[in-house]
Amino acid sequence: MINLEIQQILLPKKVYIGDTAELRCSFNSNSFTLKNFVENGSVQLSTSGFISPLDMQNYDIKNITLSSIGVDHYQLSINFVPWKIGDIVFPGYDLTSNFTEPELSSSDFDEHYLINFQPVNIVSLTQQDSITSLRPGAAPLLLPGTTYKLYGALLIFVFALFLIVRSIIKHEEITFYLRNRKLLRKYKKNRRHTEKALSRLLVTGKKQEPIDDKTFAQNFQQILRSYLEVRFDIPFSKIVTSSFMRAFNEAFGGTEDFTSLMSERKENACIQITSLFTRTDFIRYSGEAALEEGERAQLVESAKECISDFEESEKEKAGGEKNV
Repeated sequence: MINLEIQQILLPKKVYIGDTAELRCSFNSNSFTLKNFVENGSVQLSTSGFISPLDMQNYDIKNITLSSIGVDHYQLSINFVPWKIGDIVFPGYDLTSNFTEPELSSSDFDEHYLINFQPVNIVSLTQQDSITSLRPGAAPLLLPGTTYKLYGALLIFVFALFLIVRSIIKHEEITFYLRNRKLLRKYKKNRRHTEKALSRLLVTGKKQEPIDDKTFAQNFQQILRSYLEVRFDIPFSKIVTSSFMRAFNEAFGGTEDFTSLMSERKENACIQITSLFTRTDFIRYSGEAALEEGERAQLVESAKECISDFEESEKEKAGGEKNV
């Protein structure tokens, strides 16, 4: 009988009642018979190899495995579940009892390979935590099905929040659309009223008293100033002609340090409007100045063209511009 010298490890280090534990015993042997027995790497062993009866009231043995972990180096693993606290000592294990093939029968050689186990300690959870009595039963934190209800409520809340946010965004879009439509109607009405007022300046007849050039120039400027105030929301009635281009630059998003990005067509319209006011200022404030024949119609037509440049959106869309 050969008593194998083993190194024993318990995994995990602290084992409680009902836990599944593994007792690993490693040893060295140059036995050719043992090497042939585990030639496939590992082999399942029988509980019949224990040299004395097992105390199954203290533990249950799940399986026993013998494996090769190196040259002439082996490991015996016992997986078990303890049912008592304190020390548990397994009976010695005779490896030779598993050699059932004829060439490996114990009758073929004189020696038996015996493994003697050291005691393993099973820890008491109550003693470790200094608990001397059982606690009263606690009510469940969640009733059955509560988790699903909570997830369902959370899902409904997220969906409702999504609908609310979407409604707010949609409301903002609708509000912007209605405000924009209202503004466009206002611009359209302003344009129509201005063009009619300019056309009336050229009407002559029995019911229409003729006006001199100074009065024409004054009325012409008043009509255009009213139009520009509504169109650009800037008090053009209080702005002198020399400041018109600065006001137009501001109306189209520019500043004193940054020139606006107005289109060339609108910039030309701004320059033309300024020149119309410069011409009519000269007629109003010079002593003997007068308009040339047909110049009134030219002024009115030029003003309408400028208004058309400010208001026309279809051509701007084709050029990628934004209506101002």
